Amino acid sequence: MNIKIALQALRNGHLIIHPTDTVWGLSGDATRPEVVEFLRNTCQIPDQQGLITLLWDTSVLDRYVVKVPELAYDLIEYAEDPLTVVFPKGKNVAENLLGPDGSIAIRIVKSGPVLDLVQSFGRPIVSTIAAVSGQPLPKKLEELSSDIRQAAQETIPAPAGWASGKPSRIVRLGVGGEFEFIRK
Repeated sequence: MNIKIALQALRNGHLIIHPTDTVWGLSGDATRPEVVEFLRNTCQIPDQQGLITLLWDTSVLDRYVVKVPELAYDLIEYAEDPLTVVFPKGKNVAENLLGPDGSIAIRIVKSGPVLDLVQSFGRPIVSTIAAVSGQPLPKKLEELSSDIRQAAQETIPAPAGWASGKPSRIVRLGVGGEFEFIRK
């Protein structure tokens, strides 16, 4: 992944297509409402559906989550597969990134080609599957629709050995530590 090109695109408020720790992603700066709106429109994601925010370490969770239940740290640390955690209340991101109830969905990227990108950017990145909502999951870059390709400023090819997998598991946490799996 040419990280310098991707970082410049993100800093300039553009979307990028890139391999994530799960699937092909369409991503942008999670702090810019216009970027989030463009991503939603491009992928036809309804306003009432929250979007996933990528972060690089659990040590920065409290910058973007109002109250982090202790259970979150254990869930993230011990998850064998990529795990997205939906927290009750988000902050310091674009308002239109949050769910209608103010919740924020965060995945701590532990490995893969996107980890360096997220760390170097130093701000949250909004990311979704690089496909129109409801369409089949693209396994190869060539399977991405022309609309998705045209919406992105940069396309970062996958490194040797990377293969698109399945979307992350999603768990919703309550303020009292209760949890429910949304996608297993």
